[in-house]
Amino acid sequence: MLIRWLRLHCGASQLHQVIFTVIIWIIIGPVANGQRSERGPVPGNPSGTNHPSGKYEYEYHPEWPRQMNRALGSVSAVAFDSGGGVVIFHRGSHVWDISTFDEGNRYLQVQSGPIQESTLLTFNGDTGGLIKEWGANLFYMPHGLTIDRHDNFWLTDVAMHQVFKFNPKLSTTEPSLTLGIRFEPGSDRHHFCKPTSVAVLDSGDFFVADGYCNGRVMKYASDGTLLMSWGKNSFVLTRTFLMPDGPVPESFFAIPHALTYAADKGLLCVADREQGRIQCFHATNGTFHSMYSSPEIGHRLFSVKYVPLDGGMFYVINGPPLGTLPVPVTGFLLSMNHNEVVAKFHPNSPSQPGAFNNPHELAVSPSGDDIYVAELLPTKVHKFKLKRSLVRSSSVSQSTIDSTAISDTLYASSLTLVGSGGGKGFPLPERILP
Repeated sequence: MLIRWLRLHCGASQLHQVIFTVIIWIIIGPVANGQRSERGPVPGNPSGTNHPSGKYEYEYHPEWPRQMNRALGSVSAVAFDSGGGVVIFHRGSHVWDISTFDEGNRYLQVQSGPIQESTLLTFNGDTGGLIKEWGANLFYMPHGLTIDRHDNFWLTDVAMHQVFKFNPKLSTTEPSLTLGIRFEPGSDRHHFCKPTSVAVLDSGDFFVADGYCNGRVMKYASDGTLLMSWGKNSFVLTRTFLMPDGPVPESFFAIPHALTYAADKGLLCVADREQGRIQCFHATNGTFHSMYSSPEIGHRLFSVKYVPLDGGMFYVINGPPLGTLPVPVTGFLLSMNHNEVVAKFHPNSPSQPGAFNNPHELAVSPSGDDIYVAELLPTKVHKFKLKRSLVRSSSVSQSTIDSTAISDTLYASSLTLVGSGGGKGFPLPERILP
């Protein structure tokens, strides 16, 4: 399928180069990209056996949410509001496929208008009942959702190449802040190209992952003033330069797909999607701190959330594998201290036994008791709940999980991300599209 698509979209010489690069990437990419910086943690046990205490065991709740009187579109994001409500961001009747964007990343279906149905739905986390909805006739291709401590909604739309901040208490039709130029992709300080996600700090400063096209992370002051930017695109299908031999260096992104803020450590961590790794940076200045990966997760890591348990825990979902190194599509708990998979979670239902199909984003409660995973297909949200009350070990003291760390982690990291193509890149095959 990939080769046929490339024949349609590339010239002969370009096709030869791209095919060669893709083959090399598929064969050696997962191995090279799995190597971590020497500044990262020491390697842990890669076996993926459960945590010795067995405390990270989750139960799947297939009945959540309750039966609705509507069909959902592809669910691109899920997050918690300040009251514990579970908010989803979905695409309604709009579908992202290889005809959605041209080779310059311009959206081709503007004339069809925005999604007419409500794209933002808030559910009761316990009962699954629908509480409220909004977002009709606003968005064209929803992607990222973050809700900060003041219940501001930070949203990204990859078709419009924009980032929006909404305060629903004041208006659900007019954003209080808009960044990017409507339907105009670009790579300068005023443009995005399919931005994927947002993370918000307690100070009001925020980060934007400028996803597929530009492969960068941008930090802004609360008023939208750009403070800094870092990162370079290393995605094999969209970069316009040759990479050096050896492992992909730090601060190179093959789609910065999700962001999560480790408040107790002062780190912004990025899901480097097509390189199957998490890169963490000092939130103050964007300098590299550490890198994490696991052979069990594979070479595609779609989303990550940080929770300050047991010295730091990453909750991770991977995606449908490409190439010859298949791994199950599932959820993982990755110890930050040891770079070790300590537990897994996945659906368990007759229609979808044992694994996810195409998960895109997840949200985790600050206690780690509840997990919600958004899927593009099937178009739904999965709920998981810890099987028993999580008993804090002596290593997780009040100083480790203080109120600031919990609230910052909840509001800054419950988000989502992604896009397609870049610069002189291409629209991507269906299994690569987010």
